[in-house]
Amino acid sequence: MCINSSLTIFLGRGIMDIITSVTTEIALWDLFQSTRGANTTAFLSGIIAIWVAARFSSVSVDKDVNTLARVIVSVFALGVFAMWLNLGDVVGNTFAGHAEALSALDAANGDIDIGPGSQAFIQSVSEGNPVGMFGFWAVSLGGLLIALLPLWVNSSK
Repeated sequence: MCINSSLTIFLGRGIMDIITSVTTEIALWDLFQSTRGANTTAFLSGIIAIWVAARFSSVSVDKDVNTLARVIVSVFALGVFAMWLNLGDVVGNTFAGHAEALSALDAANGDIDIGPGSQAFIQSVSEGNPVGMFGFWAVSLGGLLIALLPLWVNSSK
């Protein structure tokens, strides 16, 4: 009983630790995927809001509205820009929080490694994404300028 029983208890405990680690890692990825769905919905609403701001601007220019109406449309465009920046912050925090949770799981596991996909995700988030950030800022500033410039810059021929 001594050697065989101790070996069985040790192996059983090790297997349970691996199973616990794997199910926790899967649960973290499931949670991340749930937040990505919500972020996607917010992203689409942000794109629509940028389009609406640009459309309001275009109609205002076509109708040659007064200064008060231009200010109101400009405030709306700035609000859309602020909402878009907030969305970018939420998405960035979602990624950072998920990477931190996976890092904490990896540290708590001790000798049990997390999956290679999780390790790559942690490394990717820690290195940043310059292409994604460029795209985010290009859409942010481009949308803002598309909405504001026609209102305030005279483009008469």
